[in-house]
Amino acid sequence: MKKTNVVIIALLVVTMVVCLMGCGGGSKQDYSLTGVWEYSDEANGIGSVYDFKDDGTGTYTMNVAGNEVVYEMKYEVSDGHLLITFVNNDTFSEDDVFDSEFRFKNENTLIIKDSLGDDLTYIRQ
Repeated sequence: MKKTNVVIIALLVVTMVVCLMGCGGGSKQDYSLTGVWEYSDEANGIGSVYDFKDDGTGTYTMNVAGNEVVYEMKYEVSDGHLLITFVNNDTFSEDDVFDSEFRFKNENTLIIKDSLGDDLTYIRQ
């Protein structure tokens, strides 16, 4: 009788582990950052667009009250952080690295934490 109880408990534990693994227990989905991502705050008249290329380069377009500025950039991803350096411009030094936490909500929604700690939602275009 004791042996039967041990076998039943072992089978229940194995079943539970398999179910948790199948439900995504602890697994992390990785999505591609490559592509065009747009943020828009129409109420305040601001927006921005990241265009991430496969080779670690891209552009960042900022729009404030109808005035658009485009920056070339280099980027890399490190441990949940997006590290961006703006290149070929008169505004930022190429020694400046902008470090932002980011995460994917899903494959078409990117959340980037701004310098004030607010979450900005970017939608894949």
